[in-house]
Amino acid sequence: MLYPLKFKPIVKPKVWGQESWIISAYNNEQTVVENGFLAGNTLGELIEIYMDELVGGAIYQIFGDEFPLLFKTIDAQDDLSVQVHPDDMAAAEVEQLGKSEMWYVSHADPQASIILGFNRATNREEVATSLEQDTIMDTLQIVPVQQGDVAFVEAGLVHALRKGTQVVEIQQSSDLTYRLYDYRRPGLDGQLRELHVDQALNCLNYDAKTDPLVNYDNPVNSAVSLVEDEHFCTNILHFDKSIHRDYDELDSFVVYVCVEGQVRVEALDGEEGESITLMNGEAVLIPASLKDIRLTPDGNAKVLEVYVI
Repeated sequence: MLYPLKFKPIVKPKVWGQESWIISAYNNEQTVVENGFLAGNTLGELIEIYMDELVGGAIYQIFGDEFPLLFKTIDAQDDLSVQVHPDDMAAAEVEQLGKSEMWYVSHADPQASIILGFNRATNREEVATSLEQDTIMDTLQIVPVQQGDVAFVEAGLVHALRKGTQVVEIQQSSDLTYRLYDYRRPGLDGQLRELHVDQALNCLNYDAKTDPLVNYDNPVNSAVSLVEDEHFCTNILHFDKSIHRDYDELDSFVVYVCVEGQVRVEALDGEEGESITLMNGEAVLIPASLKDIRLTPDGNAKVLEVYVI
């Protein structure tokens, strides 16, 4: 019988800091199980073996042996490139998925900010000119952030994390990124990093971005919706006592990402004694066949709860 699965992260140094892929089955960059009798297997191998038992019937019908989501933690020690991701239709031209994503800010230095959208409605010609004149930053919306802030970065939205932010990123399983601007900065190899200006201009949403952050309440011991999208749904659970989550009506895997404190995750309908303790920044995959989950915090804890509907 399947059980809650924890994976060894794939750590990636970047010119701007570091990112860790904490659950991934993207191409050859597959996270490997580190707990239980399935330790040593990649996520992709498990889908091939367990199919809908792992991911859910409808999801397996659509995606087959591909896992639809990718989970990361990102530590921005410098500004990331100004970039955009295509939607599914545009990405299909290069035989990939599009990339809508969300950020949960797990840490923010004082005066930290992110880039989300344009600060006024614009168009392709104006943006192209601003790139030529090196004034693109004047057109972008700079949004101050603090711990606990949430942004939904739908495909087509120009965006960038900036220095002093750490986030949990939940996204479609795609690495398709078009860099619009990169501060004339060399990469780790000393060469200027490649830009993808034409591709970016083709898929940008040129409207002004209003209400860039997700507004949400966070009462204790209840689930609050942060993002409900065709690609993934994310709730936040803030609790100070044991709670049960019943997934009897859900035909999907569930991923928990701990974003504050420490929590023990138990599958009450799984193998006896199968439990996982999550620290801040760690994740666990609950197979679709497990429906009765108990979460027990060490004091106060917060987790993101992610699934597909």
